[in-house]
Amino acid sequence: MALQGKSLFFGSTLLAAIGFLLFGFDQGVMSGIVTNNHFLDLMGNPSSAVVGAMVSLYEIGCMFGALSTGKISDKIGRKNTIRLGCTILIIGGIIQTATVGLPMTIVSRIITGVGNGINTATVPVYQSEISPPESRGAHVCFESAMIVGGIGISYWLEYGLHFVGGEFAWRFPLAFQNVFALLLIAGTFVLPETPRWLVSKGRDEDAKVVLARLWTDGDTTNPRCVSEYEEIRDGIELERREGVSSYRDLFSKGKFNNRKRVLLGMLSQIIQQLSGINVTTYYLTDVMLQAGMDQSTAMLMAGVDSIVYFIGAMLPVFIVERVGRRKIMLWGLLAQAITLICIGGCQKAYTDGFGKNASNGAVTFTMLFNFVFGASWLGMSWLYPAEIFSTGLRAKGNSFSTAANWLGNFVVAMLSPVLFEYITFWTYILFAFLNLLFIPMIYLWFAETKGLSLEQVEILFATQEVQDDLRSIESHHRHEKEQEQGDLEKNTNKKTEVKKEQKLDGSNKESSSGSTSVN
Repeated sequence: MALQGKSLFFGSTLLAAIGFLLFGFDQGVMSGIVTNNHFLDLMGNPSSAVVGAMVSLYEIGCMFGALSTGKISDKIGRKNTIRLGCTILIIGGIIQTATVGLPMTIVSRIITGVGNGINTATVPVYQSEISPPESRGAHVCFESAMIVGGIGISYWLEYGLHFVGGEFAWRFPLAFQNVFALLLIAGTFVLPETPRWLVSKGRDEDAKVVLARLWTDGDTTNPRCVSEYEEIRDGIELERREGVSSYRDLFSKGKFNNRKRVLLGMLSQIIQQLSGINVTTYYLTDVMLQAGMDQSTAMLMAGVDSIVYFIGAMLPVFIVERVGRRKIMLWGLLAQAITLICIGGCQKAYTDGFGKNASNGAVTFTMLFNFVFGASWLGMSWLYPAEIFSTGLRAKGNSFSTAANWLGNFVVAMLSPVLFEYITFWTYILFAFLNLLFIPMIYLWFAETKGLSLEQVEILFATQEVQDDLRSIESHHRHEKEQEQGDLEKNTNKKTEVKKEQKLDGSNKESSSGSTSVN
């Protein structure tokens, strides 16, 4: 029996969660592997620069994977695109697990990155297109929290395998990522395609069936189902009338202000990467070692940090539809700036000879920063791009915003060692300043999308002419519907009158027959 109602919403959320668990696991898995002596010996004991490149090239693969999804997702659908991404990722994961040297590892990392890039650009689109307006934000924030869940799984798995040692300690985690990919593929065979993609391909009846499964336990004639379908149809019809679907349209202002949308989507992901999260994550172990912890204790505390991070990431699930996107973005930037300044201050105190107490302070504020980031920009940077584009440009626009995330990730990963070498603790202060710099951008440019359907968000950025055009389309369809209802009522009345006449004729005949019998 096909999933319906709450079960279907839960299933779609679970699918997205598995996709981002995979994302997080892939992000965190290499942190423990690059310190494994057996792995380093097999790689030829490469320099730190080569190790950095081996890790960072994964982000480049992710970026190209994300950029490729625009046309692919619109052509073959959201579900098939996820299957494609998982298949590529599995191939890369198998090669990574079986690696016998550095070149093989680098190539497999890039292949895995391409697959993961496809998934990270497509899963939020699937989630946003199938979720109801009143809980869309909570659903996407939950899937984002699963990034931290995946990172946590990789940390705790590698902490346990740290005591095993040998090649199993690093080959098993690389193979384990394929479990998530296989679960994700299996999920796509249970869940339906998004109704918005189906309508865009002229498969209106299939879309109605999906909407009926989501809202009305399979009743395609239910008013809620009909209303949802009509809103989607009107929005897509408006896009077709305006001819909005190409990459050229994506970067032109036009009546839909598409250029502003794609720049805001990319900016939200760049803000996330320049917030300082990669700096605090990459150098958390170093800060812990400074505090006097041994390697195993530092790995244990990294696992504890992932729990704190996850608790923060779950917070927006419960508040995003109450307080909105903008407020979370704004207070997140301010709180991140404050905690980064505190980390920088503790690092300065450590260099001035305050020793262990200063390092303990740095560890505490690093965990606090991760909590704040998880409670704000971790989810907002994935949610906002997934909901601000029109149906015809959503996959293309989200592919660019996701690519911006991976590019920013790569740049920060490459620059951070240089920054720490030359400006030391001032690196944290630099990122704190960037957080403050982004506050007026959010306040002036980012519109609130809380509680709006994707079709309402679509015209939020559009010109008045487009908004009037949409009202005209809605009015036209409403008039057609009223006319159909009027014709239906007329036909019903005619049938009723005919039945009455037939009944009256029958009564008259019976009366006439009775009179004849009496005579």
